[in-house]
Amino acid sequence: MRIAGKQIKRSLDTSDPAVARVRGIQLLNEIMQNVLPAESSKLKRQFTTFSNSHVGSSRDSIQIAHTHHAPGVVATPLESARLSVAPDHLIEGQPPSDAIRSSSNEPQQLLRLAHQIPTVFVPRTALPDQDKFKMAVVFSHYIAVKKIREVTKVDYGSYAKDLVPFFKNRDIRSLCEQDVSDLILHLRVELGNDPRTVDNKVGFLRAVINHLIKHGQFAAANPAAAKNLVSKRERRQSGTKPIAYNDLKVIFGSKDFAKLRLTNPSIYLIVMTGLCTGMRVSSIARLSPTDLKVSMKGATYIDISADKTVAGNRDIPIPRQLFDALKSHLSERNGFGLVGRGGKGYSDSVNKPIKSFLKEHHFDGRHEKLSFHAFRKSFNNHMLSLGVERHICGAILGHVDESMTTGIYALPPSVDMLEQRVGHHQQDVLNYLGFKW
Repeated sequence: MRIAGKQIKRSLDTSDPAVARVRGIQLLNEIMQNVLPAESSKLKRQFTTFSNSHVGSSRDSIQIAHTHHAPGVVATPLESARLSVAPDHLIEGQPPSDAIRSSSNEPQQLLRLAHQIPTVFVPRTALPDQDKFKMAVVFSHYIAVKKIREVTKVDYGSYAKDLVPFFKNRDIRSLCEQDVSDLILHLRVELGNDPRTVDNKVGFLRAVINHLIKHGQFAAANPAAAKNLVSKRERRQSGTKPIAYNDLKVIFGSKDFAKLRLTNPSIYLIVMTGLCTGMRVSSIARLSPTDLKVSMKGATYIDISADKTVAGNRDIPIPRQLFDALKSHLSERNGFGLVGRGGKGYSDSVNKPIKSFLKEHHFDGRHEKLSFHAFRKSFNNHMLSLGVERHICGAILGHVDESMTTGIYALPPSVDMLEQRVGHHQQDVLNYLGFKW
């Protein structure tokens, strides 16, 4: 709309055409009452024709206005117009104020008053922008709305505790690339974070801003994009190393470890399961007897429905010998009886007993940073070395397969097919480690 040569824009804040017409008429009425002088009879007649042809009876207009406004938005009562009267009365309405009455048709006066047109529809929320986009608020909202595991929420919360004080809880929309560079320097030099930890914190900030961009709340390019200190290749090489099974046998095939069957049977079974399936510790630790199943063709397998990723929800074949041992143990105890600690899942509940065993029997210096996650990489490397196809290994480990041939257009391999490809290799691993129950 143009008034005295000035373009006026106001959002009607709805996608419903009927509601838009009603709100448009309300806004035009506000202009008529507060901006346009009373002598503009021609515009009034045009407005009358518009309201009668597009909306109809005042009763219908009132019903639409009261029942169809957008979520989170409420129509604010107008100072000079009420929905309780017919459109014709709205147009004639209350006499203009003395200020407007005394002003003539001078374009400058109209132009000045055009900027005073109120926004007719206001959101219900009370947070102004400067508070709504403060980092502490944005981070907490992001963590609340994203579908992530509890352990990830704890990590994100710890990242936010470092970011909010550094940026002094400012408006996140004001960030630039230099701010992110200053953050990286602060984390590395002053807090002493290693490069992987720095990348995790900057990655969290990048994800939050991407979320805002997706929802139209961050206009600029993401200032945290392409700010990783560690490349993907370096990250893979610096992580947990796979261990050959001949080295693993020295530790987990020893007579000392076999004694854990009696002293700590849960840890014994969890380790053996990890070594012959590559499952994550969290997936094994929360197993119940009902997760152990037998396919129509007789393949014994574990049904995982609460893994770290969507692709992690899968069926994993296991040898009958291990299946029976797990079934017996889990049925007696209705699970392994482990509890996640401090938001870290089950890794501490499993890794601490393993580290205690390594230290007690002087195996702790044999492999640097030996952890349960090393079993996962060891299993993958071992299967690949035996000629098992990559997409079969990925299906067992729960990796996303985005290749056109085996991932996008192909159905995931059945548990019977997986058992045919890897079942005998898994049994060989158990035999090699001297598994008994």
